[in-house]
Amino acid sequence: MEDNLALAKLLGTHLRQTYVVDHAGDLATSHYLLDIHDYDLLILDLILPDGHGLELCQYLTENKLSLPILFLTVETDIEQKTTCLAVGQADYLTKPFSLAELRSRLRLLLQKTSNSTHFTSVLRAGVIELNSELHQVYLDKKPIMLSRKEFSLLELLLLHPKQILSKATLAEKIWQDEEAIFGNSIETTIASLRRKLGKDSIITIKGVGYRINSR
Repeated sequence: MEDNLALAKLLGTHLRQTYVVDHAGDLATSHYLLDIHDYDLLILDLILPDGHGLELCQYLTENKLSLPILFLTVETDIEQKTTCLAVGQADYLTKPFSLAELRSRLRLLLQKTSNSTHFTSVLRAGVIELNSELHQVYLDKKPIMLSRKEFSLLELLLLHPKQILSKATLAEKIWQDEEAIFGNSIETTIASLRRKLGKDSIITIKGVGYRINSR
């Protein structure tokens, strides 16, 4: 959750090379997203337009939501830092920071919670295996080269193996663009994945959306 739109856009562009990312610029939007989605990790700015980042931590506690948090802030006060680190599985990064350090902190947080029900670096469906940490996909144990969009779309389907994901959901999560719903970007990417992974790897539910074939 980051209210600085320029920084949020930069982080989103960078992190979407590996992860599926949502952005919220205030506490209200954060509450909404946390209510309807399951997340592996939260990047949280302490200073938000409608409150303090630690208020969101209280919201997580009250709603029994447990996930690792990477705090981002310009504050350097030791007491404030200690308060943040006391919030369960957490780390603290002071602005300005390098993207390399950010990714390193994220990997460490995710590794620490890799045995939880929220995160696993390896996702499988039949002979398809996706390793999020290595950013690699295997078909019957043989490596397959995917584009960034193909990888992100496959990862999203594997993260929700029993769900039918609509074009609107894919457009929002992968393309961050409503126009993808009306263009052929989604269909083209699905078709490309089927060529690489097998024609039956992704199932189309007419008029509803797509789901992975867990066969």
